[in-house]
Amino acid sequence: MIRTSLAASALLLALCGTASAADNAALKKCMDGANTTADMVNCNAKEAKVQDKRLNTAYKTALAAQEGARKQQLQDVQRLWIKYRDANCAFAGSATGGSIDQVNGSGCVLDMTQTRAQELEDLVGP
Repeated sequence: MIRTSLAASALLLALCGTASAADNAALKKCMDGANTTADMVNCNAKEAKVQDKRLNTAYKTALAAQEGARKQQLQDVQRLWIKYRDANCAFAGSATGGSIDQVNGSGCVLDMTQTRAQELEDLVGP
C-alpha cells in the first residue's frame, strides 16, 4: 500500500508539479532558484496568475465569437471546468499528506489553467 502511494505521488509530481517548467522559461528559472517548498509554490502561483489572465482574455474572446446557444454552452462549460479544475487540483494536492502536496496542487492549477487557455484560444484561431 505504501509503495502504491509513493508511486502515485511520484506520478502526480511528474504530471502536476513540473510539466509546465519544461515549456516555460520564466517558470523554469524561478523553479531553478527555489530552495524550499514555499518557494516552489510561489513560483507556481506567480505563473498561474499570468496564465489566469491569459485564460480570462481567451475566454472573453471565445465567448464573443459564439452565437446563440453556443454562447450559453461555453459559459456553462467554463463554469463546470473551473469546478473540475479546483476539485481535481485539491485532490492532487492532498495525495501524500506531506509538504510536496502544496507543490503538486499549485502545479496542477497552473498546468490545467495553461491548458484550458490554449483550448479557448484554439476555438477562435490566431
